[in-house]
Amino acid sequence: MNKAVLMSLQGGRRMLVAVLIVGLCVPVLLHAHPHAWIDLSVELHMDEQRQLSGLTQTWVFDPVYTLILLEELDEEHPEDARAEQLRGMAARMITSMGDYDYLTRIEVDEERLRATEVTNVEAQLTAGEQLQFRFTLQLPEQVDARGSSVSYMIYDPVYYIEMLHPSADAVSLNGATDACQVTIDEPKPDPSQIARAAAVDLGAASADGLGRHFAQRVNLQCR
Repeated sequence: MNKAVLMSLQGGRRMLVAVLIVGLCVPVLLHAHPHAWIDLSVELHMDEQRQLSGLTQTWVFDPVYTLILLEELDEEHPEDARAEQLRGMAARMITSMGDYDYLTRIEVDEERLRATEVTNVEAQLTAGEQLQFRFTLQLPEQVDARGSSVSYMIYDPVYYIEMLHPSADAVSLNGATDACQVTIDEPKPDPSQIARAAAVDLGAASADGLGRHFAQRVNLQCR
């Protein structure tokens, strides 16, 4: 790996474990935001009455950033077995993300709905040796998807990490599959937002909220 690239990624690795780089920015040597990538898959938990109760998210980190994070774990906790290291990482990540709504924006009829509980938190390596982080967000109350406009967005506010569903199949329904449909609106950042992202790498401050312009919106519609 190019030494400059590796040093650049190492400069940002602690931000992910601390807050998944929410609200933070450090100088880096790569050419443009973002600097790491996550493939998302989400399972929407619903019952037969089309009541939405929660979202299970699975994040798969890109191979290079996985390598950086694993090196960090080995340096900080060399005495621990890999499984124990990953459990500790998962716990720290989910705790830090709590103040930022777990990087997830859920809207019901254009009003924000914040998750109140997180369960089933885990981290492991895939067969391809990529870091996989998984957790379930429980909604404060069930949402009737038949009579409401429901959507969510998952993104890093400062756009250090790009977080995208690789395909429509990455969103699945647990229940009510025949009565509901999921669509994904792709991000359409305008030139000024793209320029703003590029400016961060030239030393400009990264204002919170930049990542939203580069995020997908997933829409749930039920009959």
